[in-house]
This record gives sequence, structure tokens and C-alpha cells, in this order.
Amino acid sequence: MVGMFHCVVRSTLNSKFSRSRRGREIQFMTGMNGVNEAPSMSPSQQKAKDELMGAIKTKAAPLVELRSPPALGRGYGVTFVLKAAADQLGVPLLGVATALEHHEQMEGQALKALYSAAVASLEKYGVAVIDDLDLACAPRSVRRSRTLIGDIKGSGDLFNWEVAPTPARLLKALSDAAISAGGVIAFSSVEDAHLAFIKAPLTVTLGESNAEDYATVLMAMAAQVDAEAIYALHSQLSPADLKASVARVLSKGEISTEALVASIRDELVSVSAVAPEEVEPVDLADFPGLEGIKEELERNVLFPLENPDQAKKFGLTPKRGVLLHGQPGTGKTTVGRWLANRLKGKFFLVREMMLQADIIKVFAAAQAAAPAVVFIDDADIVIGGWRPMDGHRGSDVFRFLLGRMDGLTSRGKRQRENGDVVVILTGQNVYWMADMLLRSGRIELWLKTKLPEPRQKREILRKYIKEDPGALELLGKDGEVPDVKAAAQTSDSFCCADLRRVVSDAKMLAAWDRSTGKAKVLEGSAYLEKAAEGVRRMQDEVHSNARNLYG
Repeated sequence: MVGMFHCVVRSTLNSKFSRSRRGREIQFMTGMNGVNEAPSMSPSQQKAKDELMGAIKTKAAPLVELRSPPALGRGYGVTFVLKAAADQLGVPLLGVATALEHHEQMEGQALKALYSAAVASLEKYGVAVIDDLDLACAPRSVRRSRTLIGDIKGSGDLFNWEVAPTPARLLKALSDAAISAGGVIAFSSVEDAHLAFIKAPLTVTLGESNAEDYATVLMAMAAQVDAEAIYALHSQLSPADLKASVARVLSKGEISTEALVASIRDELVSVSAVAPEEVEPVDLADFPGLEGIKEELERNVLFPLENPDQAKKFGLTPKRGVLLHGQPGTGKTTVGRWLANRLKGKFFLVREMMLQADIIKVFAAAQAAAPAVVFIDDADIVIGGWRPMDGHRGSDVFRFLLGRMDGLTSRGKRQRENGDVVVILTGQNVYWMADMLLRSGRIELWLKTKLPEPRQKREILRKYIKEDPGALELLGKDGEVPDVKAAAQTSDSFCCADLRRVVSDAKMLAAWDRSTGKAKVLEGSAYLEKAAEGVRRMQDEVHSNARNLYG
């Protein structure tokens, strides 16, 4: 794009920044590559830059680190702020390019190349500015992000954490050089491995984006866009996220608030929602013992979500927090599969190994797609230790979940306009959960999954055999399901997963006897009983070993 591009950002922000910008036409020149020649710095970025410059000019510490917002990852302008500071100081911005430029003459020794360039800058200007220091000097050691478990200061003290000392070696040497020269090293780092080896530097942290930041970014790229509407949809988009969203809209046509909102909403949902085709289709009506849970969820959650007109007319609201608890294998995850197929793109899953930043995005996507459901399977593992002794990750995720469920149940303006988000948690038992999570307003519906009763076990065994053509052929006779009574009696205290395994093992036993001819081929009921006895023996051995191990 060449020439003048007229941009007007419409914002209803109740702030001095908003009032000064509202209704004003902003013009800027673009080069041949379409990049703004003088990109605007958002208020949060400007604040961080001012703090960084203050620390450098006053020489408050030999090492000053610029960090991204806690737990939100990259894309908030760390490099942008460092470059702006370097330009203002009249010094070069060092980093990955510095190491690559010196690769041949330094024989690949990126550490020495970066150190030499930083010392040269210190001696000439009294300051060195380095971006992505660890990525530049030791790229092979970058294995995790500081967003992994939130606040992990000092985590390198744990013996089983593989923390490379190379970035710390460089920082220690540069710190000594800065002290000798009376200068300052300002830097950023992808990770925080250096905290395990050296004294923590003075830190300047970029703030989370606010509505004014959104307005600044959008002002530089778009026309007739309501920044507050975008912020209300998702309040934790980075400047990089916003720019990417605007680019997607512009590639399809003209920019508008509605088009940008739709683009962000679609992107959030497409990335985070569980597609029905990815989940095994199930009907809870076919699972003996889960009929009651199906009815409770239909009445208390799905009815108001799927019938918004009646819900609005009669003031009906779904239970915002649901707890599914029971022994392993009793159908909690099956309920999740049923919901994923039922809700079709409005079902969001929080998995065990998600980073805190990923969990934040899942909740934001659910709100964008509301009404929707966020399903946290095995919540005792995901939430982890809400107690302080259990470590930082669990407590950070737990605190986030508490705040998020409060927000989703507060019935504020955003919830009234966009719809409801229901949080469903599953867990083996409730003893791991804190009272503050179980209170009304957070968890409003308790549903317990139970081991199947004897009659239900027979129905479940028949169901699994009917649904498996191989099992029906190997164990049945003339297309009829074999007698499962003996196997059900042997399956005392078996859950649904155990019963499915009984059918699978029985099928394997029958196929083996048929193919080898080493043993007489038995009736299907005999194979089922034999398989049930085998599962029982394995369980008894596991329980016996556990008792011997733990007393």
C-alpha cells in the first residue's frame, strides 16, 4: 500500500487518552512494504520504556531485565521497547543477529561474540542493550517458558530441573564489566534460567494490555474500530495478536468493528474448541448408571443454554459450576465426550499439561463463544496443589480458576451480553478441593458417578459386545450375545472401563485359541468369565503391592 491511509479509531474509553483521541482522524505514511514508518507505542509499553530508561540513567543496578507480562508469554513488545530505548540512547540493539553476524569469524562461538559486542558498547556508551540474551548465546538450552508455572523464581535450585548455566555465565561476566565501567546492561530473556545462578537483576515488567493499549495498536492499523468492544471480547490479546487479527480481516476486505470481533471470535474458537469429529460419539442413555446424570445436566445446564429465549423470558440461568466426582472409570470422561458432541464447537477442554497461559486462552475463547462449557477433566491433577506446600503451578492455576469462576458467575455486563460459560470439573473425590472452590456461586451442582450395580454390569457387558463386531463373532453364536451372568458376578467392584477390558481380553483369548488350535475352543460365556477372573487377579496384585509399599 502506497500513499495516505486514513485511520479513525472510535473508542468510548472513559479516560484522558480516549477523550483526546475520540473522533480525531489520524493519518500516517506507509512505505512500499506497508509497514508504518513510525509505529506508535502503547501506554503500557511507554510506561515500561520510561521505567527502563530511568533505571539505566540512574544506574540503579548493573543488570536491568525487561520482562513480558507474568504468565502471558511473548508478543507484548519487549523487543519493541528495548529497541526504542536503544535508539533513544544511541546504542546498538544486540541479540540473536549479533551472534549470527559473528558466527564465521568467531567459529560459531556465539557466547564470545555477544560478550565482545556488549563490552564494546559498555566501553563506548556506558550501556549495552541485549534482546533475547539466552536465545542468542545458548539456543540449544531453551527448553521451557517462564509461563510454564507462573512464578518460578529460584526453581533452578531443584536438582531435577535441567538448567543450562550459559546465559548466567554471560550475565555474570557482563555484570562485572558493567560494575567496573560504571555502566548498565539492559536485557531480555526468553527464560529465567539465570535466576538459578546469579543474584536477581532489577526487573521492569510490561503491564498487561488495557483498553488504551488496544486503541493505540488499532489506531495505527484500522479505521472505524471500537477498541472498547474488542477489549470487552478478549482483554488479554497482545499487540501481536491484535495486529494479526487486523491483517486477517484486511486480507478479506474492509475493516470494521463487527468484522474484527467476528475474526477474533472465530480464531479463538477454532483454536481452542473441541471439534465433535475428534471425540468418540456417545449417548449417555446407552450407559447404564449415567441416566440420572444425563437428566441433571439436561435440566440444569443444557436447557437454559440451548433455549435462550425461554431462559430470558423466565430468568433461567444454568448452574455455572458443576462437579462430577467418583471413582476412576465410572464414566466422568464419558460425560465429557457426550457434551463435546452435543455442544458442537462450544465445548472447551482444559488438559493436564496445559500452561497457565493456555488455560487463560481457553477461558477467553469460551467467553467469546458463549454460551459454552469449559470442561476440566481430572481437575485434581490440572489444579494440582492449591495448598502452598504443593508448589507454585497448582496454586497459580487454582487462584486463576477461583477468580475466573467468580467472574463467570457475577452476572456482569459482559456475561449478560455474551451469554453464560459453565465450568465442569471432574475428580476422583472431593477431599482435594478447597472449601472456597466448593462454595455456592462457584460449584452449584454436585453429581456423583458410581460403580455399576449387578444388573447394570450385565447390560454394560452386552452393550460392549454388541458394539464390537469382532467380539460378537468370536464370543457370540449365530449373532446372539452370549450369557454374561457369570462374568458379571465375577466382576464385583468393576467399573465400566474394567468391563470393557473384560470383553477385550475375552475376545483375545477366543481368537488365540481359534488360531493356534492348542486348546479347546470354549463358549463365549466361558471366555468372558475367564477374562474377568484375570482382571480380578491383576487388581488384587496391584492392591497387595500398594499395601506392602505404603503399609
